[in-house]
Amino acid sequence: MLSWTGWLFALAAAIFATILAAAANQPMLQMAAVAAVSIAIALIAIREHRQLNDVGAPATAVASSTARYLALIWAWGGLTLLVTYLFVIDAHWREWWQFFLGFAFAALASIGFSFLLDRDRAAGRTDATLVKFGRILLKAQIVGMVAGIISLFVDEKFPRAETHADWAGCNIFFFGALAIAAISLDAIRSPANA
Repeated sequence: MLSWTGWLFALAAAIFATILAAAANQPMLQMAAVAAVSIAIALIAIREHRQLNDVGAPATAVASSTARYLALIWAWGGLTLLVTYLFVIDAHWREWWQFFLGFAFAALASIGFSFLLDRDRAAGRTDATLVKFGRILLKAQIVGMVAGIISLFVDEKFPRAETHADWAGCNIFFFGALAIAAISLDAIRSPANA
C-alpha cells in the first residue's frame, strides 16, 4: 500500500501530467494523459485488491483500499478541473466549478469512509453495516458512472474538439468514470466481499 507521501506524490504527478497536456491545447494529447492516469490508478487499485485477497485480508481492508483509490480519482479529477479552468485553458466554461465541488465532496467522503474502516479495524472491530453500506454505494456508483459515460456519447460530448470550452473536462469525466467503475466493480467481485 502507498504511504501518505506516495499518495500525495501520485496525486500531484497525475494532476501535473493532465494539466501539462491541457496547456498544449491539444484534446488528443490531454485525452491520452487522462487515459494513462486513469488506467494507472485503476490497475494499481485492482492489484492491491488482489494482494489483499491473497493474504486473506478482511472485507474492511478491501473496502478501505477501494475508498482510498476512489478518493484519489475524485481528487485528481476535481483538482485538475480547478487548475485547468482557472489557470490553464482560456475558455469560458461556466459549469466547471460545480463539477469541482461535486468531485471534492466525493473525494472527502471516500477518504472519510476509508478512515472509519481503518479506525474500526485498528480497534479490532468490524462494522458489518458499514461494509454493507459501502457495497451499496459502490453499486450505485457503478450505475452512475455507466449512466454518465452513456450520456457523454448521447450528448456528443466525447470525444470533444477544442472548439468547445468543456473539452478537457469531458475527457476527465469519461476516463475518470471508467476508472471509478472498474475499481468499484473489482471491489464488489472481491472474495473478501462475497
